[in-house]
Amino acid sequence: MIKLELTDEEATTILIALDNYRDQMETDFMRHPTNVESQQEAGSAEWCWQKLFGAQQQFRNSIADAVGEGEQRTNETSEKVDPFDFKGLEY
Repeated sequence: MIKLELTDEEATTILIALDNYRDQMETDFMRHPTNVESQQEAGSAEWCWQKLFGAQQQFRNSIADAVGEGEQRTNETSEKVDPFDFKGLEY
C-alpha cells in the first residue's frame, strides 16, 4: 500500500490532469479504433480519477463534520416565543 499526502489544491490539480488525459485518450481511440491501448489508458485514468475524487470528497466531508457544517441548529428564539400568546398586549 502506498500512502500519499496531498493538499486539497494538489488533489484538484491531479484530478484535472487525469480528466484531460482521459479525454485525450478517448479522442485518440475514436480516431484510431484499433488502438486498444488508448482505450485502456482512458479507463485507467478514469479509475484513478474515481479513487482520488472519492478520497478528496471523504476528506472534505470529514472537515465539514469537524467544524459542524450541515448541522441544523435550533432557533431558540422561535422555540421560546408563542405566536398565539397575547398576554401583555395593549389595545
